[in-house]
Amino acid sequence: MSASRPVFHTKLCDLLGIDYPILQSGMGGIAGPDLAATVSNAGGLGILAGFLLTANQLREAIRAIRRQTDKPFGVNLLLPPEVRPPMPSTDLSDQIVQTVQSTLNPFRAHLGLPPKSERPAQLPDLIPESFQVILEEHVPVFSVGLGNPGAEMIEACHRHGMKVIAMVTTVEDARVVEATGLDAVVAQGAEAGGHRSHFIKPAAGEIGTIGTVALVPEVVDAVRIPVIAAGGIADGRGLVGALALGASGILMGTRFVATRESTAPEPHKKALLERSANATTLTDVLSGRFARALHNAFTDAYAHTGAPMLPFPWQYVTASDIYREATVQGNADYLPLWGGQSMGVIHDLPGAAEVIESTILEARALLLEWFPQMVKLDQ
Repeated sequence: MSASRPVFHTKLCDLLGIDYPILQSGMGGIAGPDLAATVSNAGGLGILAGFLLTANQLREAIRAIRRQTDKPFGVNLLLPPEVRPPMPSTDLSDQIVQTVQSTLNPFRAHLGLPPKSERPAQLPDLIPESFQVILEEHVPVFSVGLGNPGAEMIEACHRHGMKVIAMVTTVEDARVVEATGLDAVVAQGAEAGGHRSHFIKPAAGEIGTIGTVALVPEVVDAVRIPVIAAGGIADGRGLVGALALGASGILMGTRFVATRESTAPEPHKKALLERSANATTLTDVLSGRFARALHNAFTDAYAHTGAPMLPFPWQYVTASDIYREATVQGNADYLPLWGGQSMGVIHDLPGAAEVIESTILEARALLLEWFPQMVKLDQ
């Protein structure tokens, strides 16, 4: 595929030291060392999901990637205000805790789990230790979601020879993170799967849901750093479209969930292959933050109750026994099925390297068809 490099080797590739402007999302529960290393070996940028890992777990995962590749890779942390540091569990309202547990107990009963009524245990403050590990391990790229890393974090990364990228959902947030010294920004369209990367949780899910086609050129026009398009992109057509909008590269999440190296449970992968874009919902019942996922019994029944949610990530932690047992039982009805609207064009379960290759080949073929005089395949 080296012949295609003159067409697709963008300034983002030079910035991150990668061959192709394709990044893999560091989605929690999906993006482990095997996926990240495979994507990086294929010429993209693999990204490890580091949120909620202990320092020792994160260090081992980073070293597991390095045992498999000598290519650049990234580590993603979620940095919403709710976890910097985590809200004390004692601050959670007794009434809301009891309401949430009562709402979750019927789901537990369906899975054969005992009911619960207690408040969740206090979450450790993992971000400072995790960030220190990332610095000590000289991770090539630090990736941030759900928050602004801030000038201090970015300066620390730059002192260690690292690059920093952050995901935003609005042009206003793109300007804010650029001003802190960020190296590249991910413009996350409303089609994207997983958590909406708002700095502050909005009052309603539809707030800030700007589509990729509208958001990317607005961000490109507003900032001077490279822009990475995310949301609804799963193949070479999406890559070409993103580049046409002015992006320097793409970040794909849902496409990489449905790969052999993904750590998503098999029922999750199966659901992505069998359902279409209209099967997704934007919901906060899974984690306490708005995220795009597939409808299932959990999302629909919880929403139907009208019950409140605990703040992020307390909602996720409180329901984690349900998610773990659903994984063991292979029951997709009670799993967080993160997925974006690109699932309608995903019909197979390839290796992650095949995704990179097919994306580049398809994009190259499209450009050859449309602009044959501009694409020199043999040079």
